Amino acid sequence: MKNKNIDIYQIAEEAGVSKSTVSRVINNKAGVKDSTRNKVLKVIKDLNYKPNSSAKGLASKKTNTIGLAISDITDPFFALFVKGAETKAMEANYNMMLANSHWVVEEELKCIQMFEEGRVDGILMISGGSEKRLNNYLNNLASHNLQIVVVDRKIDNDKIPKLKADNLDAGYRAAKYLIDLGHNKIAHIKGEDVASSDASRDRVRGYKKALAEAGIKEKIIYPGYFSRIEAERATKKLLQEHPEVTAIFYSSDMMAIGGLKAIKNMGLKIPEDISIIGVDGIEMAALMDPPITTMAQPSFEMGYQGMEKLIKKLEAEAVNSHNQDIIFKMKLIERASTSSLS
Repeated sequence: MKNKNIDIYQIAEEAGVSKSTVSRVINNKAGVKDSTRNKVLKVIKDLNYKPNSSAKGLASKKTNTIGLAISDITDPFFALFVKGAETKAMEANYNMMLANSHWVVEEELKCIQMFEEGRVDGILMISGGSEKRLNNYLNNLASHNLQIVVVDRKIDNDKIPKLKADNLDAGYRAAKYLIDLGHNKIAHIKGEDVASSDASRDRVRGYKKALAEAGIKEKIIYPGYFSRIEAERATKKLLQEHPEVTAIFYSSDMMAIGGLKAIKNMGLKIPEDISIIGVDGIEMAALMDPPITTMAQPSFEMGYQGMEKLIKKLEAEAVNSHNQDIIFKMKLIERASTSSLS
């Protein structure tokens, strides 16, 4: 006789695993070690637990819900990306489940597992990370026919379409722009290291390429972790240790805003003493004093097209063209935070 008082929370506690792991075992999903699976099955048997057949059957039914995983909802770039994705989802009569990973790989994994447990029809994920564990998990899900589209993420799987901004080109053009203004002491405040950000790494590569082409040997790079506060601290440390620097390339506009504050607090003027340029093209950067020069990404369009590509795959419209990658070029927007070196 079924024990009506037993649920998957108690099974998870008894087996010493997460609720999502129990759910994957019950629904015969991949991604669980044999030893763990056997332990969970033994607990299920010992407790005489019988999963509800109607609930279990949801795994094979269409829910018209898409999971969207982002790195930082407080960043205006991601907020506009979400708006684009949501707009397309609403047009196509899909619901959207949003999860925020805070640039932490373990949290990204939890987001994806939550979506899997919630039985979404597909997953749209924007993340710069290329961490092996998460890539392996995504590859495994794709092999079991869960439709996935990733943005700003490098993953070697033809079943997973990718959309990305050309971050190497953006880093190169941002640094070259400063070089063309006459600067040769150019620093870079880079993005996130914890999540192994591909976007950050490519922007660093672009910065280095531009300096190398110009014969500038010294590359001055400090971490800003895609955080306004961390970038403010990094800028202060950078200018204390390298007072010769006349220009700074920030890997995001939010970091450039933090840098602007640090520069002003140190009694320096922008752009008379220091020229600064960011990346993203967020509205807030245009409202600063002075307005910040930026490499603008089409964030709304990236969200919209990412969702559109995923929905086409879900609705069996997918042909080879829908699996092709989409690359977005960034646009240089010149503002008053940069000037020629006098």
